[in-house]
Formats: sequence, C-alpha cells, structure tokens
Amino acid sequence: MPKPPETDVRHATRFRRYVPTPDDPRVAGLQEHTARTYADARLSIPVLAEVVRQWRESAEEPYAGITTDGRVRHGVYELGAVPDAERPPTEAMLRAVEEIRRRTTREQWQRLTYPLEAPQWRTWSNPEVLLYDNGLRLEEVPDRTADALLGLVKATLSEDGYTVVRHLMRLNGFLGELTGMPGVMNTGSYQFAVFGEPSLDQPWGWHLYGHHVCVNALVAGDRMTIGPVFLGAEPDSADIGPDAGLRPLGVRERVGLSFVNSLTPRQLSVARSYPEVRDPRMPEGRVHPVEERFLAGAFQDNRVIPVEGIRATELDGEQQQLLLAVIEQYSGLLPEGPRAARMREVRAHLPETYLTWIGGIDDEQPFYYRVQSPVVLIEFDHHAGMFLTNPVPARFHIHTILRLPNGNDYGRLLWKPRT
Repeated sequence: MPKPPETDVRHATRFRRYVPTPDDPRVAGLQEHTARTYADARLSIPVLAEVVRQWRESAEEPYAGITTDGRVRHGVYELGAVPDAERPPTEAMLRAVEEIRRRTTREQWQRLTYPLEAPQWRTWSNPEVLLYDNGLRLEEVPDRTADALLGLVKATLSEDGYTVVRHLMRLNGFLGELTGMPGVMNTGSYQFAVFGEPSLDQPWGWHLYGHHVCVNALVAGDRMTIGPVFLGAEPDSADIGPDAGLRPLGVRERVGLSFVNSLTPRQLSVARSYPEVRDPRMPEGRVHPVEERFLAGAFQDNRVIPVEGIRATELDGEQQQLLLAVIEQYSGLLPEGPRAARMREVRAHLPETYLTWIGGIDDEQPFYYRVQSPVVLIEFDHHAGMFLTNPVPARFHIHTILRLPNGNDYGRLLWKPRT
C-alpha cells in the first residue's frame, strides 16, 4: 500500500542557508509581479525562451505516446470491464461537478470546459511561468468556486493522494513567501479544466496544473487513469507552520533507496549508469538546462526513451517486491479499487520492467532513478536550486513524473482506442 507523507524535522532546515536575498538575481525585481506579468518578464530570458519555443512545437505534434524505440506497442493495457470493487468513484465525481456548476457563472463554466479531444489537455506545464491559460485559475476565482474545483480533485483521488497534492500546493505558497513572490507562487497558482461531458459511463476528465503540481485524470465507464502526473517541491518541506517537517515526496525518495540498496555489487553495476548526478562522463545534453536529468516531463508526450539499467528478471523475489513498491507509491493517487487494477496491469509486465539509477545511494547524496515498462514510466530527480541558491542538486528540491507510455497518457486508449 502507498504510504502517507513522511515527517523529518531535521531535514526541513537544510534549505535555509540557500534562501535568496531580495537583491539576488533570481528574485530581484520580481516581487511585485502577478503570474501574468511575470510570464512576460521570464520569457525574455533567452535560454528559457528557447526551451519554451521547443515545448510549444512539441505541443503541436499529433499525439502518439512515449515509446522506447519510436514504435507504439499495442495491446499492453487492460481496457475491459473490471469487478465492481475496482470501479472508479464516478458518482462522487459527478456530485462534485454539480457543486462546481452551482458555484460558477455561465461564463466561468464555458471557460472551464473543453471537448474531450481539445489540444489544451496536452498543454499542462510545471514551471511557475504561465504558458497556457487553460480553464480557471484558482487564485482568480472566489474561494467558494476554488473549493468546488478542488472538491472534484478530492472526489477523484485517493485520500492520501489528495493530501499529497494539497501539501505540495501549500509548499508552493511557502516558496512564494520565502522569495517575496506570493503573487507568482501561492496556494492558488494553478489552472483547472474539465474535458468531455461529465457522465457516468462516457469518458471525461480534468487536469490541474501549475508550479510543481500537475495531474491529469480520466474516467470511462469501469476504468480510470491518472497520468501524466508531475509532482515536485522546492524546498521539499517547510520548517515553520503547521506542515513543518512534512515531506510529501519523502516516501518516493525512500522507496527508491530501499530498492537500490537491496542490490548486490554486480546488480548495482548494471543498474547505475553514473555514480554522480552531474557526472563528467555523461554525453553532452544528458543534463538539460531546465529539466536536468528528467526525460519525460511536460511536452514530452511523444519522446523516445530507450530502456536502461537492470531488468526485473535479474532480481530475486524480494527485490522484485521492492521494485513493485516503488511503482505502487506512484500509483497512490488512484483510489483503492482502480489502484488494484492498475497494479495488476503493472505486474503483468514485470518481466519487461527496468530501473536505472544515477547518483548516490546513501542518505545524503542526490540521485535520479527511472522505472520503465510497456505500461509505466516513472522518474525521480533531485535538482539544483531554481529559486533557492544551491548551485548543485540537493535533496530538498525534488521533481517526479508518472507517465503511461505506448499511447495511454490522458487515458487516451479509453476513449480513442487504436484500430
């Protein structure tokens, strides 16, 4: 079972010496911005402008899905009926939608909703820069409306999954206060949109996205998917306030370490590509100027990502269970029933599952890992400071991603099956 967020008060203070001063170039002159004025200011920076240009080009490509070799594998997902115990909470979701209808104006509802095939679904992004103005922005609607939108998120996700999402949104607000930029980064710095006509048996879904929190969910009759999902934090815990010491992503860090430290020296030599996260032996371009080691982030819907590392068939039974525990942790946003269906699908492809590792394996050094099979792609990465000033990756800045490769991001195969 996925575990709830961890608490580590000692860890929570490590970021403090890297908080920027008001005149630091990372934040100087940005304190008075809103999300909308800030985007213009940041996109004048050449390196960011070039990255965003590439992202926008990627968003225009027809969707195919992430693959290992450029060829989509068909028939790898379970798409049929499931037992009643594994059905999604669609009725609760529909009640949440009715509450949204009651708390939005006609104009807001029209802005909030899109056709199922709308291209906006693929334009989510995790930076603090507002690139695509989809749906409604939580901070720009009345509290009662924002609460209703989050009510749909709560009705969809597991209890622990919703808790993690809300903790990360509050950490974004904490970062905004640390940097003096609450107009750019706060607990409401998120877009929300609904896709398709909400229905008990027809496909529809929603996405929530903004700085360090991006979730895409779809239900279609007996089935539901959640993915892509980006969850991150800088810092990864607060040291003051009611959430002090809480590490919403700490379990993802720990399950990865538990797996890698179960490996024999020979197995580790197969699994680990590089012993350092910025290893001098890495080929040019392996560390991206924004994404670092991340490969499957925003606007990478069609990326070709070859498998690397150690294959599950090279592991003993206990190690295979530790690998499955990593995947289950990332599946924890799903409610219990759909999560059981999802893990059955994952286990069916365990013999084709790989894990690759970059970096340290102790309790201090930063690291990256990726889990990949025909039906799942997971990445975890420690980053250098974006707003904090640490020049090298550190444990208190985390990015994670969950993808459904071979064409099932956005639950695509549940509403547009391949022929």
